[in-house]
This record gives sequence, C-alpha cells and structure tokens, in this order.
Amino acid sequence: MKRLLAGILAVAAVLATLGTGVEAASADMLAEKVGPYEGTFTGLAYGDKGSSAPVALELTHRGNQVRGTLLLEEGLYVSGGFCGGVNLPATSEDVEGQTLRWNPRRLFVSPTFDVGGFQVTVDFESTMSADGDAIAAKAKVDLPWFCGRDPVLTATVTRSQ
Repeated sequence: MKRLLAGILAVAAVLATLGTGVEAASADMLAEKVGPYEGTFTGLAYGDKGSSAPVALELTHRGNQVRGTLLLEEGLYVSGGFCGGVNLPATSEDVEGQTLRWNPRRLFVSPTFDVGGFQVTVDFESTMSADGDAIAAKAKVDLPWFCGRDPVLTATVTRSQ
C-alpha cells in the first residue's frame, strides 16, 4: 500500500504546480502572445506535518499553453491517512497545462491516473498574482476512499528573473 501511495503522491507533487505531459513547442505556439506564466519561478511546496521543499519552475506561456520543467527538492512529507505517509524524493519533471482562455492568470487541471489499478484524480488550480511575480497553487489528490483522507499540497513561487 505504501508503494501505491508513494506513486500517487509523486504524481501529485509534480501536479502541485502544473499539469502533466510535455510536447515540443510548435512554431504556432512560439508566434502567439507571451502569457503571465512565462519565466523562472522559485519558492516552496508545502505538505503535511509542517513539511516543505524547495521548488523551481522554468516556464513558457504562449496563448493558453503553459509548458516547462519543474524541480522539486527533498523535504516534502505527505500523509495518505490509512494508506500511510511518504517523504517525496527529489524529482525533475516536464510539465504542461492550460490557462483559462478568458483569464490567463488562472490554471485548472484535473488529470486522472491509473495507479496500481486505482483511478486517482488530482484537482489542481493556480493563480498568478496581479503584478505577475508570484504563483499560488493547490493540488488535491483524490485517493481511494479506504485511505480516509485526500492530501492537499500547496506551493508558492515567485519570479526569480
């Protein structure tokens, strides 16, 4: 059960900042207007028991497409209730998401993953500050009912350029 939880939570940690997947940027994407999620951001991701871990993002934002790389360092602990808890390892992941067409400062993603035969949905949302210098993000991991709790991870990052 702990391996299942570790797999689920590793996915959630990555999604605590954006969506999932990556594609090469097309010529059409590069020609579109640059959005507010463009740039380099650093800060902290927060988990359970007061834990936190440094996080860094390098993002491109064209049209409503946001793509880039996330680096999460060690230090984040997440509890899955009866399914146990896990200290997330350091990871580097490619990330992708879409902002709302009518509000480029808001990003909503709800991907579903098959993890060990269970369907796990991660409800992710983030908001860019009015000045474009900070992102506040939250990801709720919908674990199977028998775990007894759905972990919520948060992150706050600021523009470092």
